[in-house]
Amino acid sequence: MAEKRQSYTEEELNEMIAWFNDHASQLPQTMQINKSAFTPDLALTIESCIMQAKQNLGNYKMEGSFLLLRQIRANIEKGENDLL
Repeated sequence: MAEKRQSYTEEELNEMIAWFNDHASQLPQTMQINKSAFTPDLALTIESCIMQAKQNLGNYKMEGSFLLLRQIRANIEKGENDLL
């Protein structure tokens, strides 16, 4: 029998949403999130990822949006965002 994989929890998602709300004024307009993902409108990307993460809560196969939120947050916390 296959082992059930864990996804992000509702508490983790709520904490992530609260973090982005608290740092909304510090968001750059654009960001190179990783080597293959660039966004010209970071605020819209965050909003879209949050909506997708809420919709797919508990489905580990669809946690890409939450992983992008983690990467964006890490970039902001480290100050390693590439502004254009």
